[in-house]
Amino acid sequence: MSSLTISLVTWNSEDEIAECLNTLFHATAKIPGLKLETVIVDNNSSDNTVKVIENFLRVTDQNIVFIKNNDNLGFTKACNQAVQASTGDYIFILNPDTEIMEDSIKKLIEYLDAHEDTGVVAPQLLSRGGEVQFSCRTFPTYRDMFFEMTLLATLFPKSEFFARWKMRYFDHRSTREVDQPMGAALLLKRKVLESVGGLDERFIMFYNDVDFCKRISDAGFKIVFLAEARIKHIQGISVYKDRSGMIKIWNSDCLKYFKKHNFNIFLYPMLFIGLKITGILRVIRAKILKV
Repeated sequence: MSSLTISLVTWNSEDEIAECLNTLFHATAKIPGLKLETVIVDNNSSDNTVKVIENFLRVTDQNIVFIKNNDNLGFTKACNQAVQASTGDYIFILNPDTEIMEDSIKKLIEYLDAHEDTGVVAPQLLSRGGEVQFSCRTFPTYRDMFFEMTLLATLFPKSEFFARWKMRYFDHRSTREVDQPMGAALLLKRKVLESVGGLDERFIMFYNDVDFCKRISDAGFKIVFLAEARIKHIQGISVYKDRSGMIKIWNSDCLKYFKKHNFNIFLYPMLFIGLKITGILRVIRAKILKV
């Protein structure tokens, strides 16, 4: 069995990180011969996240590297810190709001071992209640953004034309090649990093995974959603801690993605205006509903 690095970035994650680590080490202990290291980067949490992790370090013999940033550098930079500190043949980029189920990591590693042309594999994500999350998307186009902003994608969620981007027509219960699985849990080969580099730090928190998968795909690697591997994911927990701020960052990162990968002199300004308008409406809604 190859060596594996777990990459974790925390920010005010005191309610999630202990269970994430417990389930992670319980699952990896069942993989024969696995050489495991975990790199945790904390983005200057203001709650008890650091204390929880330090308490965990005192009672475990696991190989854990803990990096404490003095400022919140954003997810992308912190993730690159963890990846750059890694030594494993495989790197598992994992969110702290996840809980590893059964032998999911073993299945992910075995899939990559068996498929030379696959560079990234992602598990099926489940809510705490066991509902399947729609975690895969296609690479977005201007048309997709238009359908989202005009709510046509919401009105026709199962349509491969109107709702192509968020792939709600795919039930996420079967294994298939995809463009971009959610970055909450991605297992990749080290040679992928050597080929395309780390996450693009121009993206503060969002679209870093979209851009990363786009570069991986463009480099000729397949990206696969493996339904047989399952992980619980408390979706959006970090986002809801600062909903208004995250909406602004999401819009900014979205524009950066289109400028980098799909710039159009006529459509880009329209996207900019559309995101400004819908962004204001989303912030107002978040403040009224407190979501």
